[in-house]
Amino acid sequence: MEIAGQSQKITALTRVRDMLAIPLAGMATFFYVLWQLVMEQQFFLRTFLVERMGKRAVKKLPLGYWNVLTLKGIMLCQHLSRNPRLFRDARKRTESRILQRLQDRGIPRGQVLSITEYQPGQIEPNRFYREHVKRGVPCIMRGFVGNAPVDWTLDKLAERFPDTIVQALDKRSKKMVNASLREIAEDRRCNYIPQQLLLDQNPAFYEYFRIPRSHAYFPVMGRPSKPVLSFLILGLGAGLNANYHCEEGPNWYLAVSGSKRWTLIESEYSWLLYPAALGNGMRRFAEFSANEKGEPSDRDAYPLVEYAPRYEFDLHPGDVLFFPAWMWHKTINLNEEGLGITCRYTAPAEISNRYFRALQLLSGGFWKSCVEVISCSIRGNIASLASDTDHNEQETVLY
Repeated sequence: MEIAGQSQKITALTRVRDMLAIPLAGMATFFYVLWQLVMEQQFFLRTFLVERMGKRAVKKLPLGYWNVLTLKGIMLCQHLSRNPRLFRDARKRTESRILQRLQDRGIPRGQVLSITEYQPGQIEPNRFYREHVKRGVPCIMRGFVGNAPVDWTLDKLAERFPDTIVQALDKRSKKMVNASLREIAEDRRCNYIPQQLLLDQNPAFYEYFRIPRSHAYFPVMGRPSKPVLSFLILGLGAGLNANYHCEEGPNWYLAVSGSKRWTLIESEYSWLLYPAALGNGMRRFAEFSANEKGEPSDRDAYPLVEYAPRYEFDLHPGDVLFFPAWMWHKTINLNEEGLGITCRYTAPAEISNRYFRALQLLSGGFWKSCVEVISCSIRGNIASLASDTDHNEQETVLY
């Protein structure tokens, strides 16, 4: 009788929790947006009247205050109208003026910066959080997982977790679909272009890649914190590349199998990447079509890209890369397989792109996504997002 009573009590509490999940998630989203609006955006005045995108530590290029202000206004109109062609000629004229300023001042092209690297055991979690997470400074931790297991391959994972749900682009329908990991491994990119799978759908999968070890590097109020979401990125095919894009949260990326060549560009240089105006605010893509190296296929039409200072490096299995929110990145597979895990954290950090965050606050998709993710966390069924193709985080062309 006592056990039955406890069971009924738990069921009742679960029912109440599930009923309140969406209202509580809505309230949390509302107060978060209100805090952003008042503190970070200062009612959008700071966003539009200050030329810098975010961090002051990044070297500023002479783009011109009025040029940047014009681009902000044009992109806002394009974003709200969902018409990327709106004021297109005015945007091109502004970009031409920026190009002329950079040329007149002798700004070097193709400048490569050095990224901070650490060897195994060289940096402790507290120092990592203090020097990299809070300040938004990218870094690499080599050999974070020593001698990365040889069974971290697609075939081995499909044997161990065959029924795990994977999001993939169906070549026939040109739409995102769900498939099993076994199907993806057997298909070998004939009918599907695999994108990613949500690790949170399977606790064993989550533990298998030792993700809990990363929690200490993102403390909240001094205690280790879990990522909001974590994904296994499924990049198959040597030479597979992703166009420049950026996301709204700090990234912890663990290389799983194969090696990748990475390029990072600070969000301060976003105007040199020709950011697309469409989307739900959770990420941004460069508007140009990419060549085999992820650079503009028509360099003459997008000459500003070469003026953006960048970090370039290779990642190998077991290496970890950290980069802050809104940092632009692209990758190229150096092997037939390029699997990696990306974790999205929400640890407090210096704002890195105030303008993109403003566009996000004005996007219905952002509000919807926040409510869905937070409500799933409250209910404890975050795994239900695994079958929702709207939450795809990979480099699929979305526009």
